[in-house]
Amino acid sequence: MKLFEKRVWPITLILFVAATGIAAAYSCTSAASDKNYETTTVSLDTTAVERTIILDQSKLDEVSFTRLSSNFVDRVIHDLPVDKHLEILKNVDADVLDDALDTSRKRLTFWINMYNGFTQYFLKTDPSLYKSNRSKFFGKDQISIAGYTVSMEDIEHGVLRKGAVIWSKGYLRIRTFRKNFVQKYFVDTVDYRIHFALNCGAKSCPPVVAYQEDIVGKQLNDVSRYYLNKEVEYNKEENVVRVPVLMNWFSADFGGSDKEKRGILREHGALPEGVKPKVKYLNYDWTVDIENYKAFTY
Repeated sequence: MKLFEKRVWPITLILFVAATGIAAAYSCTSAASDKNYETTTVSLDTTAVERTIILDQSKLDEVSFTRLSSNFVDRVIHDLPVDKHLEILKNVDADVLDDALDTSRKRLTFWINMYNGFTQYFLKTDPSLYKSNRSKFFGKDQISIAGYTVSMEDIEHGVLRKGAVIWSKGYLRIRTFRKNFVQKYFVDTVDYRIHFALNCGAKSCPPVVAYQEDIVGKQLNDVSRYYLNKEVEYNKEENVVRVPVLMNWFSADFGGSDKEKRGILREHGALPEGVKPKVKYLNYDWTVDIENYKAFTY
């Protein structure tokens, strides 16, 4: 990490360009073959979303940051005050937060919840910027956390996608020019399932879930299965499967090839075994859909 802090950009850029394809494919393969989590038969509440993380608001300083993040999302979903959460997140020492997020599971849980929680919070508070200039909304430094002021893009493409250059489909990851915030908190491995968990406020987005550290793997598998089975269109006669365009925008995160993407579809029950259809991509519906929430009941 010191390499990036010193901004040795010419050498780093060459190394990243040369190694990007291999690194991205490896990251996706690693996430897809995670056998520590089992996909369950899941019931998702499609009417009134139940509370999932209820905490004593007078004792938020005593809970872990992952539980704080889960409760933050839960309360935003239910239009409950989150002033105490915002205060804690803003004032926590950067090193204290880094030390607390000492496993991949914790980082995944915390940063997915930060992205979803703040996106929903800002959309509910004032959606005008999102409606007038969506790119500016996601690129705006408006999240105060651990002494930094960062954007949704910093969390998604910087932290959760390890500095991925947006237009590169994940084949180019350069953290050198990113903020110190990204360099400090980026995840070890890019998990393709984040794309079925991050909600940007549009109709085609997956639902917002309050992710919990102890079951985050199960939740990510289940939301991936739910989203893909809801969105994917398989036409046996045409030998074509139409999938969310997210799998094209962030292609390298999913392994890059049609073969890797079909494997993911099969893994989550969205494509029958033994078929090899051509992969095509669905259009994305950017209609604002702020209250797309789900609660898992096991």
